[in-house]
Amino acid sequence: MQLEFTVPGRAIPAVRMTQRSKFTPRAQRYLAYKGQVGWIAKQHFQGQPTDKPIGISLTVYLCGGNQGDIDNYFKSIADSLNKIVYEDDRQIKIIKAIKAECTKDNERVEVKVYELDESELAQIS
Repeated sequence: MQLEFTVPGRAIPAVRMTQRSKFTPRAQRYLAYKGQVGWIAKQHFQGQPTDKPIGISLTVYLCGGNQGDIDNYFKSIADSLNKIVYEDDRQIKIIKAIKAECTKDNERVEVKVYELDESELAQIS
């Protein structure tokens, strides 16, 4: 299984949420973004979520402004794909994340998700 798709617009980093904080504007914006990413993934992936080890590669294109930490952008994408592309994000064994500058009208996230083969698994064992 290999999946590639692009999420248009400015990426939203993951936010820490508690019972009370999930009603804040930042948390609501993050939850809406997770829904958008999941919806786009469903348009590109019609199968059942895999239970195999996977790798994820993403490139986050941002234009200036207040930028979040790259690990929080990764988390928002990885959490969005739970139960859609893979059973649980604990299956992720390899990650690659890049944050790149772009113009305002080119902000996006390019996502690649792939099942790991035996040779890739052997390298990380």
